[in-house]
Amino acid sequence: MQSKNVILVPIDFSPKSLLALDQAIFLASKSKSEIMLLYVIHSDNKTFGFISGLFTAEENDMIRQRVEKEIWAQLDTLIETKKNTGIQIKAMISKGKAYDKIVEVAESLNAQYIVIGSNSAEMNEKIGFLGSNTSRIIRSTVIPVITVSNRIASEVKTIILPLDLSKQTQQKVAKAIKFARIFNAKIKVVSALLTNDPALIKQLTIQMNVVHKFISEHYDNCTADFVFGDKDKDTYAGLLMKFAKEKNGDIMIIMTQQETKLMKLFIGTTAMDIVFNSDIPVLSVTPKELNLSSYR
Repeated sequence: MQSKNVILVPIDFSPKSLLALDQAIFLASKSKSEIMLLYVIHSDNKTFGFISGLFTAEENDMIRQRVEKEIWAQLDTLIETKKNTGIQIKAMISKGKAYDKIVEVAESLNAQYIVIGSNSAEMNEKIGFLGSNTSRIIRSTVIPVITVSNRIASEVKTIILPLDLSKQTQQKVAKAIKFARIFNAKIKVVSALLTNDPALIKQLTIQMNVVHKFISEHYDNCTADFVFGDKDKDTYAGLLMKFAKEKNGDIMIIMTQQETKLMKLFIGTTAMDIVFNSDIPVLSVTPKELNLSSYR
């Protein structure tokens, strides 16, 4: 499958991971991709429901074999139920730490996307391994990660693209343009501000105009907006999610970086707040630096 477009879907048969599969099927139908399901068996004994030292090595092996056989049966059944979609779906099982294996497999397949179910942050301690590993996966891979929380994007007409203009993220929109072209969707660039400082607003307006001009030169369906909030009452994430809802956004694209000095706006609590609590799917990408004058 390495030679073809592949979308990786980590699966644990939870409702959220099944929702992620439905999202991946939609994307695959638009991007002419195949889907690889990945079930990760924890290297931790707790996965198998037994206590270390309670069984012999042979008994442990038998339990593992039985569990793996049951998982394969579930995977086969799941694939069978999706045959009518016309999308080729394959599956694999790996053993180890969930986030390590997901990243490892995604990169070995040169996956187009990782699509994963996500839960609200407060649910992380109560859910399966996928929800609790979402942030680690996003931070650990250069593969774009799409997280699905409440509903899938069954159509993509409007893409919400938040940018932290104070960190020159106008140079990092190529992924958004590429994604928008697949669906012929409108890109709504937005920057959230918790200030009414005229000087700062003027500066950011100039930068926003640069971004808008850049995207418009390479993609003709784009708008640019600011959203303002009260620093004592609002959060960046809250403002952006509210904007996405008001504008009927179908998916939000956030930019993350893996450099030592991470962007203040789209890393840590703000990024994870959006990932875990956005009503619409979120595409997290690690963008490459682009020269605005040389983009093709």
